[in-house]
Amino acid sequence: MLRFPRLTGLLLWFQALSMVRAATGDSGCNLFFCLNITMTHDIVTYEVTPVFEPFGWVGLGFGRMMQDTHMVVLWQRSDGSPVLSQRYGVGHVEPVVERSPPRVATMVAPTVTSWHKGNYSTTAFQIPVNKTDPRPGQIIWAYSLRRPDDDDASDLTGHYVAGTVNMRVDTFIPDYPGQAPPAPAPGAGHTLPAPSAGDSNAFNPLPRYQKLIWHGLLLSIGFLVLLPAGSLVARWARTFTPRWFKAHRVLNFYIALPIIAGGFILGPLAVLDRQAKHFADAHQVCGVLLFMFYLAQLSLGRYIHARRTAAPERAAHPPSNMLHAGLGIFIIFLAFFQVRSGFGEWSMQTGQADVSRWCHDVLAAWAAILPVLYILGLALLRWQFAQEKRGQTYGDSPEAKNYIALANAPSPILFDSEHDIPYSELESGVPLLQRPSS
Repeated sequence: MLRFPRLTGLLLWFQALSMVRAATGDSGCNLFFCLNITMTHDIVTYEVTPVFEPFGWVGLGFGRMMQDTHMVVLWQRSDGSPVLSQRYGVGHVEPVVERSPPRVATMVAPTVTSWHKGNYSTTAFQIPVNKTDPRPGQIIWAYSLRRPDDDDASDLTGHYVAGTVNMRVDTFIPDYPGQAPPAPAPGAGHTLPAPSAGDSNAFNPLPRYQKLIWHGLLLSIGFLVLLPAGSLVARWARTFTPRWFKAHRVLNFYIALPIIAGGFILGPLAVLDRQAKHFADAHQVCGVLLFMFYLAQLSLGRYIHARRTAAPERAAHPPSNMLHAGLGIFIIFLAFFQVRSGFGEWSMQTGQADVSRWCHDVLAAWAAILPVLYILGLALLRWQFAQEKRGQTYGDSPEAKNYIALANAPSPILFDSEHDIPYSELESGVPLLQRPSS
């Protein structure tokens, strides 16, 4: 019987070597970045690819919560080269820089994989396996749109969104590449194959922000065009025509309400699409308050009109009317600040360039012109008061004024030849001329 001890030992050695080099891991994407985790014996490789650029920073924490967690924060310098900063979470504040971490992370060249999205740079690093962690695939993450400075100890802005991920790192990877492409030069990044035609949105940021764009456009038109137009109609036209109220109501209610309501709804929907927090900053909170003020203004206006119709002879300027005018001016005043803060919100929440300069110029010019138009309309108050004193009022219910009402007659018969009932004052309520006595 022939024996091959050397050949058997060599085969066993190769089998053991393949088991040592066997790679396991997992990959996946959320709305902001893709993450690939590969484990080879005692080393874990993390590859992070942003879904869209520019991005601020991405943080991966090796724990279950932010406090007392070691983490790695990645971003790019102004020249495009990657930055790796190891931090330690001390609570719900900015993580502190950790110069001597228990496990040191090292930048490596990323591998070419099919799960990358778009034509963007991938940042990869390796870190020793934490053998005391029974669930190495469960980590926390945070994402920000604000890029820190170039130094690895730079201050971090608050994260835009954060969460946890639980990846199955025990999945066997049969085709793990044996060799990786050469490390990119500083600033070059790792370039993936060009996306297909279906990925054209990767280069055009606007389709991803359609809800935000329409949110700002509709609310700007509603609060800064339609509502001021309705206010100017009420201020200028009431001394000239009894139709001013109809125009005022059409502008501020029938046209403005659906536009403002539609724009308002798009705001929370855009936040929901980004998996971000609601009421996270002053712009969002102020937006809700502004919409509530607008609804209150509509309710107050309908109340005033109902009272005016029911009692046309009441005082011309009751407190409710004064409140209605003052609240309208306050809403428009607040809307200017809200739209201006929305300009800053656009760049802060999307990472895109600021809105065009002409938008700022138009807003500033309209903010200067509108008060002048309203103040000039106040010059008509003297004429308005004089009309009210003479009883020639173009009030909010013109149907109830400026006409002669017929009195209720006991019979619709104007002349009855059988009973010889003469035409009298009952039919018109207006005194007739004295008839000469026969």
